[in-house]
Amino acid sequence: MVAECQVSIQQVQALEAWLKTTNIKLTQVNGQRKYGGPPEVWDGPTPGERCEVFIGHIPRDTYEDVLIPLFSSVGPLWEFRLMMNFSGQNRGFAYAKYGTPALASEAISKLNGYTLEPNWNICVRQSTEKRCLCIQNLPPTSDQEVLMQVGLVDCVERVSLKAGSRIKGVSAVVAFSSHYTASMAKKELEKPFSINQSLLSTTICIVIEITVPVQLSNTYIWGEWLT
Repeated sequence: MVAECQVSIQQVQALEAWLKTTNIKLTQVNGQRKYGGPPEVWDGPTPGERCEVFIGHIPRDTYEDVLIPLFSSVGPLWEFRLMMNFSGQNRGFAYAKYGTPALASEAISKLNGYTLEPNWNICVRQSTEKRCLCIQNLPPTSDQEVLMQVGLVDCVERVSLKAGSRIKGVSAVVAFSSHYTASMAKKELEKPFSINQSLLSTTICIVIEITVPVQLSNTYIWGEWLT
């Protein structure tokens, strides 16, 4: 167990040397280290759906100096996110986003099963980007305007509300432009919060789930959105 928590000094030094040589900038926030989104120089299309791939089974002491050049060999990366833990090791998975679905498919075709180390092959597959918040237990008086007052304006693409005899309070699906913005909103809303006192006089606790894009209809029940 002790060996699993140790960080390879050599690998960290190699990463630092690579960053200095390439002038690539990485940003670490909320358990992930990110490149791009977009990078400083980008003249390609803005990614849409099916442009991101999931990368799994990454050795814990393998970093962006190895992974970014590898996935850039397929085509320009719009974004690369490596999941990190507090020890400084990666968590064994990452996400690479390209400008087009064709490049994402090519990355899967070329790099799934790629050998990073002897007897260590990574897996690469299509990422299903979870960028919606399903929010339950909102007050009966909630509407789109109320939701916007708790910090959901930026990067929101759609807000759908649902109420009925089989739903406690009001439930909502808020679609964001990316998983990152949905995650940031979820982190804020997981804390008990107070909505404008003229609209609500008490602090409420809500239940939030990040999920894939869903569309509300008259027949949806809250529990069915998450299955």
